[in-house]
Amino acid sequence: MKDLASPDALEHRTRILQKAEELVHLIQSTETFVRFQQAEDKINRHPDAQALLFVAKAKRNAYSRTSLRFGYDHPTAVKAKQEYDEVLRQIAEIPLMEQYKAYQEELNELMQGITRTIINTLAPDVPAEIFEEKSGGCRSGGCGGCRNH
Repeated sequence: MKDLASPDALEHRTRILQKAEELVHLIQSTETFVRFQQAEDKINRHPDAQALLFVAKAKRNAYSRTSLRFGYDHPTAVKAKQEYDEVLRQIAEIPLMEQYKAYQEELNELMQGITRTIINTLAPDVPAEIFEEKSGGCRSGGCGGCRNH
Protein backbone atom coordinates (compact mmCIF):
# COMPACT_ATOMS: atom_id res chain seq x y z
CA MET A 1 0.00 0.00 0.00
CA LYS A 2 1.28 3.45 -0.90
CA ASP A 3 1.98 5.95 1.83
CA LEU A 4 -0.88 8.47 1.64
CA ALA A 5 1.49 11.25 2.67
CA SER A 6 4.08 10.46 0.03
CA PRO A 7 4.93 13.25 -2.41
CA ASP A 8 3.35 11.28 -5.28
CA ALA A 9 0.15 10.69 -3.34
CA LEU A 10 -0.08 14.34 -2.33
CA GLU A 11 0.55 15.48 -5.90
CA HIS A 12 -2.11 13.08 -7.20
CA ARG A 13 -4.61 14.28 -4.58
CA THR A 14 -3.83 17.90 -5.50
CA ARG A 15 -4.49 17.15 -9.19
CA ILE A 16 -7.80 15.49 -8.33
CA LEU A 17 -8.87 18.51 -6.27
CA GLN A 18 -7.86 20.83 -9.11
CA LYS A 19 -10.02 18.79 -11.50
CA ALA A 20 -12.88 19.06 -9.00
CA GLU A 21 -12.47 22.84 -9.04
CA GLU A 22 -12.54 22.75 -12.85
CA LEU A 23 -15.79 20.77 -12.64
CA VAL A 24 -17.23 23.41 -10.29
CA HIS A 25 -16.34 26.14 -12.81
CA LEU A 26 -17.96 24.11 -15.61
CA ILE A 27 -21.13 23.72 -13.55
CA GLN A 28 -21.14 27.43 -12.72
CA SER A 29 -20.92 28.25 -16.43
CA THR A 30 -23.98 26.18 -17.35
CA GLU A 31 -27.23 27.84 -18.32
CA THR A 32 -28.87 25.82 -15.54
CA PHE A 33 -26.64 27.32 -12.84
CA VAL A 34 -26.89 30.84 -14.24
CA ARG A 35 -30.72 30.70 -14.31
CA PHE A 36 -30.77 29.36 -10.75
CA GLN A 37 -28.45 32.14 -9.54
CA GLN A 38 -30.54 34.81 -11.26
CA ALA A 39 -33.75 33.47 -9.72
CA GLU A 40 -32.09 33.30 -6.30
CA ASP A 41 -30.93 36.90 -6.64
CA LYS A 42 -34.48 37.98 -7.50
CA ILE A 43 -35.83 36.12 -4.45
CA ASN A 44 -33.23 37.79 -2.25
CA ARG A 45 -34.40 41.22 -3.48
CA HIS A 46 -38.12 40.44 -3.21
CA PRO A 47 -39.34 41.91 0.11
CA ASP A 48 -42.57 39.87 0.29
CA ALA A 49 -40.74 36.63 -0.41
CA GLN A 50 -38.08 37.44 2.18
CA ALA A 51 -40.69 38.28 4.80
CA LEU A 52 -42.62 35.07 4.14
CA LEU A 53 -39.43 32.98 4.19
CA PHE A 54 -38.57 34.50 7.57
CA VAL A 55 -42.05 33.70 8.89
CA ALA A 56 -41.86 30.18 7.43
CA LYS A 57 -38.63 29.50 9.30
CA ALA A 58 -40.22 30.68 12.55
CA LYS A 59 -43.35 28.59 11.94
CA ARG A 60 -41.24 25.52 11.08
CA ASN A 61 -39.27 25.95 14.30
CA ALA A 62 -42.47 26.35 16.31
CA TYR A 63 -43.90 23.20 14.73
CA SER A 64 -40.70 21.28 15.47
CA ARG A 65 -40.68 22.38 19.09
CA THR A 66 -44.33 21.61 19.72
CA SER A 67 -44.31 18.26 17.93
CA LEU A 68 -41.21 17.17 19.83
CA ARG A 69 -42.64 18.33 23.13
CA PHE A 70 -46.23 17.14 22.78
CA GLY A 71 -46.21 14.71 19.84
CA TYR A 72 -47.36 15.15 16.27
CA ASP A 73 -51.03 14.47 17.05
CA HIS A 74 -51.33 16.99 19.87
CA PRO A 75 -53.69 19.89 19.00
CA THR A 76 -50.90 22.43 19.56
CA ALA A 77 -48.62 20.62 17.10
CA VAL A 78 -51.45 20.19 14.58
CA LYS A 79 -52.20 23.92 14.77
CA ALA A 80 -48.50 24.79 14.37
CA LYS A 81 -48.31 22.51 11.33
CA GLN A 82 -51.37 24.15 9.79
CA GLU A 83 -49.85 27.60 10.30
CA TYR A 84 -46.58 26.46 8.74
CA ASP A 85 -48.41 24.91 5.78
CA GLU A 86 -50.36 28.14 5.26
CA VAL A 87 -47.16 30.19 5.04
CA LEU A 88 -45.71 27.63 2.59
CA ARG A 89 -48.88 27.97 0.49
CA GLN A 90 -48.48 31.75 0.45
CA ILE A 91 -44.84 31.40 -0.58
CA ALA A 92 -45.82 29.00 -3.38
CA GLU A 93 -48.26 31.58 -4.74
CA ILE A 94 -45.43 34.00 -5.52
CA PRO A 95 -44.72 33.38 -9.24
CA LEU A 96 -41.03 34.02 -8.71
CA MET A 97 -40.89 31.21 -6.15
CA GLU A 98 -42.32 28.74 -8.64
CA GLN A 99 -39.65 29.72 -11.15
CA TYR A 100 -36.93 29.51 -8.49
CA LYS A 101 -38.08 26.05 -7.44
CA ALA A 102 -38.08 24.84 -11.06
CA TYR A 103 -34.52 26.10 -11.58
CA GLN A 104 -33.46 24.62 -8.26
CA GLU A 105 -34.84 21.21 -9.31
CA GLU A 106 -33.07 21.49 -12.66
CA LEU A 107 -29.76 22.23 -10.94
CA ASN A 108 -30.36 19.41 -8.48
CA GLU A 109 -30.90 16.98 -11.37
CA LEU A 110 -27.60 18.08 -12.89
CA MET A 111 -25.78 17.58 -9.58
CA GLN A 112 -27.40 14.18 -9.04
CA GLY A 113 -26.41 13.15 -12.54
CA ILE A 114 -22.79 14.08 -11.84
CA THR A 115 -22.86 12.20 -8.53
CA ARG A 116 -24.48 9.13 -10.12
CA THR A 117 -21.86 9.13 -12.87
CA ILE A 118 -19.03 9.20 -10.34
CA ILE A 119 -20.59 6.53 -8.14
CA ASN A 120 -21.51 4.26 -11.03
CA THR A 121 -18.04 4.57 -12.51
CA LEU A 122 -16.31 3.83 -9.20
CA ALA A 123 -18.80 1.24 -7.92
CA PRO A 124 -17.01 -1.81 -9.38
CA ASP A 125 -13.79 -0.84 -7.61
CA VAL A 126 -15.01 0.75 -4.36
CA PRO A 127 -16.89 -1.02 -1.55
CA ALA A 128 -20.54 0.02 -1.32
CA GLU A 129 -20.10 0.97 2.34
CA ILE A 130 -18.00 3.98 1.34
CA PHE A 131 -20.85 5.45 -0.70
CA GLU A 132 -23.38 4.69 2.02
CA GLU A 133 -21.32 6.15 4.88
CA LYS A 134 -20.19 9.31 3.15
CA SER A 135 -23.34 10.10 1.20
CA GLY A 136 -25.88 8.77 3.64
CA GLY A 137 -26.78 5.97 1.22
CA CYS A 138 -28.99 6.30 -1.77
CA ARG A 139 -32.26 5.49 0.01
CA SER A 140 -33.95 5.92 -3.36
CA GLY A 141 -33.56 2.41 -4.63
CA GLY A 142 -32.25 3.47 -8.00
CA CYS A 143 -28.77 4.89 -7.70
CA GLY A 144 -27.01 1.83 -9.05
CA GLY A 145 -23.96 2.70 -6.99
CA CYS A 146 -24.81 1.21 -3.63
CA ARG A 147 -25.21 -2.36 -4.90
CA ASN A 148 -28.31 -2.77 -2.74
CA HIS A 149 -30.75 -1.99 -5.54
